[in-house]
Amino acid sequence: MIHILFGNFLKNAGKLSAEQLSHVYEEQKKVRVKLGLIAVSEKMMSLEQADEVNKLQSTLDKRFGDIAVERGYLTDEQVGRLLGKQGNLYLSFVQEITNENLMTLEEVEEEFAKFQKELGFTQSDMDLLKSGDADLMIPLFLPLETDELQKNHILVCVKTLMRLIDNDLYIDKAYRASSTDTVNYALQELKGDGEAFLAFSGEADALLPIASKFGEEDFKKVDLDALDACAELINCINGMFASDCAPKFNIDMLPPVYAEGKFELSAGKIDGLCVLPVYVKGNRVNVVSAFRDKIIAKGVN
Repeated sequence: MIHILFGNFLKNAGKLSAEQLSHVYEEQKKVRVKLGLIAVSEKMMSLEQADEVNKLQSTLDKRFGDIAVERGYLTDEQVGRLLGKQGNLYLSFVQEITNENLMTLEEVEEEFAKFQKELGFTQSDMDLLKSGDADLMIPLFLPLETDELQKNHILVCVKTLMRLIDNDLYIDKAYRASSTDTVNYALQELKGDGEAFLAFSGEADALLPIASKFGEEDFKKVDLDALDACAELINCINGMFASDCAPKFNIDMLPPVYAEGKFELSAGKIDGLCVLPVYVKGNRVNVVSAFRDKIIAKGVN
C-alpha cells in the first residue's frame, strides 16, 4: 500500500511521470531487493558504508551480508532481519526507481521525508507503513478515538477487499462525519451486543470493480444487480467479523440492503460515521462504518 501512496506523492510532486510510475510498478514485481538498500532504508547502515561494501563485493567472492558483518557494520542477527525484508513492496519500489536512474537514493529519502510531513505521521508510524503489514498500517489511517471493535470491523473489511478484489488498493485518512452524500450504496446492519452498520458508497461507477470481481460478472454500469453483488461482499465481510467476535459477543446479521440514485447517509449521533476512502482499481469507494449507532439512508432529489 505505501508504495502506491508514495508513488502518487512523487507523481503529484512532479518527480515521476504517470508513465514512469506505471513502469516502475510493473518492473518492481521482478525485483529482488538488494541488502544494501534495505540496510540504508532501515537506518542500520549509512549510504557510505553500503557503497563501500558494494565496491568490495566487486573484488571479493562474498555476499553483501558477510562483508558487512566482517567490517563491523552489521551483526548476523541484523543480516537475518534484512534478508526477511527482501520481498517488501516499498523497498522493491525504491530499488526500481534507482535502477531506472529516475532518482537517486538520497533524492528518494528527501522526498520520503516530505511525504511523512504531509501525512503528519511519526517515524514509528512510517516504519509501520513500510512493513507492509495491513494489521499495522490500516489503524494509522483511522481516528484515534475509534472503538477497538469498530477498528477490527474496518480491518476485516479492508483486508478482505485487498484479498478478494484489489491487492494494490490504497486508503486515505478516515474522518468522522454526521452525514455523507453519495450516489449508490450497499449496507448491512449488525444487531446484538452492539448495533453496527457497514456500507460501501461511491460516485458514478466507483463500485463497479468490486461488483464485477466479486460477482464474477462483467457489469457495464452500477445498477441494482451490481449493487446486489456489493451487498453480498459486505455480507461475507460481516460474517467473518461476527465469527471473529464469537463467543465473546453476540452478533446477528440482518439482510443487506442496497439502492441506486442520490442519497445522504447519516448517523444517529453527531459525527457517528467513520468514513474511510478506499481506492479500488483507482476508484474512490467510501467504506462507511457506524458502531453503537446507525446509518440512515435518505434519498436526495
